[in-house]
Amino acid sequence: MKAKQLIGSLIAASLIVSSVYAVNIEVDETQLGLRKVDLYTEDTAVPDGTNYNKEAPGTSKRFDRAYTNAPPMIPHDISELGEIDKNNNACLGCHMPDVAKTMGATPIPKTHFTSFRPNVEVDSDDNVKAESDDQIIKKDLHGKLWQGRYSCTQCHAPQTKGNLKVNNTFKPDYTDKKGQKHKNKSYLLDELNIGVQVGNGL
Repeated sequence: MKAKQLIGSLIAASLIVSSVYAVNIEVDETQLGLRKVDLYTEDTAVPDGTNYNKEAPGTSKRFDRAYTNAPPMIPHDISELGEIDKNNNACLGCHMPDVAKTMGATPIPKTHFTSFRPNVEVDSDDNVKAESDDQIIKKDLHGKLWQGRYSCTQCHAPQTKGNLKVNNTFKPDYTDKKGQKHKNKSYLLDELNIGVQVGNGL
């Protein structure tokens, strides 16, 4: 009986001590989360900034594509290449297929020299009429860049090396052996051709 009372007293004492200890422990809000800053303001939440690759074009190592036919990432510095518009695009100086090999650059693929949009006309009543309503159009532009593709950085982007709070553990995964073997080659035109054929019932 005395042993049970003693054990009960010890348990009660330990609960009292632990509750007092727990009450005295304070966790400051700036200790919460990954940023360790005041939760009520963004003034001290300054990001590390961007640290883009500074390698000159032609000297950098290509990034593997993230998946089959993914747009390649830009591995070199583009800060001095200027703004891109449909009349001025410094990327073309190295990446057009006729010069890409000698420049050590990735050539622009055939998909960028192909239009999959039908021509449209507007009649006198402002009705838009496409040249085909029941067929998927595919036009080879014979080496002329389709203007729907002139903005390179809409799909292709440089990479920044930052001090990440959570490390990126992503690893590329390819859907077929061909994609796994050729991590720097596009098969997108092959896929689009299949889509055109299926869409046109061929």
